[in-house]
Amino acid sequence: MLFEDGEKKRRTGPTLIGFNESQSDHRNTACPTHPESSSRVDRIKELLEQTGLLQKCTVLTKFLETDDGDLKATHQREMVDEILSAEKLSQAEINSLCGKYDSVFMTKNSIKAAKEAVACVRELTHQIMKNKAQNGFAAVRPPGHHADAKEPCGFCLFNNTAQAVEEAFNCGADRILIVDLDVHHGQGTQRIFYEDKRVLYFSIHRHEHGLFWPHLRESDFDHIGSGDAVGYNANLPLNETGCGDSDYLSILFQVLLPLATQFDPHFVIVSAGFDSLQGDPVGKMSLTPDGYSHFIYQLKALAQGRMLVVLEGGYNHQMSAVAVQKCVKVLLGHAPSLVSLSAPPKESTVSSCVSLVSVLRHKWNCFDYFPSRTTMRLADWPVINSTVEYKYDPSKRPADTGEILQKQLETAIVSEENPTDAFETLIFFNEGDSEHACLEEGDGHPENPRRTRKIMKALRDSEAVQGSVERKCDRSATDDEILTVHTRKMLDYLKTTELMDDAQLFSECDDDFNSIYLTRSTLKVARNAAGTAKNP
Repeated sequence: MLFEDGEKKRRTGPTLIGFNESQSDHRNTACPTHPESSSRVDRIKELLEQTGLLQKCTVLTKFLETDDGDLKATHQREMVDEILSAEKLSQAEINSLCGKYDSVFMTKNSIKAAKEAVACVRELTHQIMKNKAQNGFAAVRPPGHHADAKEPCGFCLFNNTAQAVEEAFNCGADRILIVDLDVHHGQGTQRIFYEDKRVLYFSIHRHEHGLFWPHLRESDFDHIGSGDAVGYNANLPLNETGCGDSDYLSILFQVLLPLATQFDPHFVIVSAGFDSLQGDPVGKMSLTPDGYSHFIYQLKALAQGRMLVVLEGGYNHQMSAVAVQKCVKVLLGHAPSLVSLSAPPKESTVSSCVSLVSVLRHKWNCFDYFPSRTTMRLADWPVINSTVEYKYDPSKRPADTGEILQKQLETAIVSEENPTDAFETLIFFNEGDSEHACLEEGDGHPENPRRTRKIMKALRDSEAVQGSVERKCDRSATDDEILTVHTRKMLDYLKTTELMDDAQLFSECDDDFNSIYLTRSTLKVARNAAGTAKNP
């Protein structure tokens, strides 16, 4: 089996970057300067090339044509057939068709782009699941997370993330984590998997009690799945704008990571909407590109690193490209840059965290660490809001996203530095520890020198020590250093053991200590171990 509990080692492979080149023909004919345009992907590709990251990845642009049956694995036949029929319509007829739906545009060339986006995410998923690649980033459009089983929506035709899930299922995955970082709730993905406990869907999105698009009651924290999948849908609604790194990282560490770790996925998909970034004209949030990359870094520790990042929204093209660059750095193995948290998370963010935990903690014991009076907010459990606020008035729907001029938007500094390049990983091995061994039982004693030798052999035989530096433990701790932790009486006693014969050592250990053995070299070996640990 692919995911036996005993499987510990996974061979690493390349990081994949996938582009559906036909996306350049998918455009909004009614609004040429619409922000969901091909320049989003063009800017991403340019920056990855400029910073040399694209050359370090395996780039895929050619894919097997998507079978209509694959599309119908996540979408109803009527929806698929209607979208595909657009290839035979005039642009006026296509515009009329799009008018049936919420915020949808396309041309007859959009069908090829949408199918190629699906083909891209499926191919990247397949290679990652089959261990031909370590991870991947699908820089595709049109995006997908608003499309549900019945209809396209919100600039999305087919749900790319849902298609990646189906491919992962085909490859043997039984538990898939989707983390949706787009500023808009991915209601399409939620609806597709709302009754499927094989998928844990976690979305962080601007909600403002329903005032922000898609204006849905189901986007709030109390919608947690149904049937056998209760507890497998998690919405973290942000109820005010301006949420930044402290808000997002508090969600990551206090709620998302405990939940994701207990779920223990076989595959991780990030619906990477970059409209949650600072400077985005639609999202109005303050998450930095570095803060965003910390999500990729932390989630990459799950599923043995099997991760696919799929492009969703993001309407400040330069800011989005910088964030993608930082995320790809992390996918390639670099640590993210430090972020400066100048303020605590907003009270509304804390409230949403506590509210979500309150409805999930009956299902997931990872939240048992929350005391009855939590450090996040002094509140008694349970704290489920008796009345969930929902303020949206359909008669006052805001205008749809229209023209946005990129030159007028905030930009981010492009940095090619890798924060960990100046550091080494050191592995210390005190080869002289063979002089500290049980004289009576030898290798039969469980704490014997063979332990460290087996560890070092396993590290050297694996890929875990690539790029690290081996050092010997050749620094001996001084008396003063030892006395910062231990008593003078203990140190003086150990010095006397250096002059004892074997019979005396046996007698001392049997009479005075529990689970201790000594040799005349024990103090010397211990000094080297402590000296290295204190000041390597």
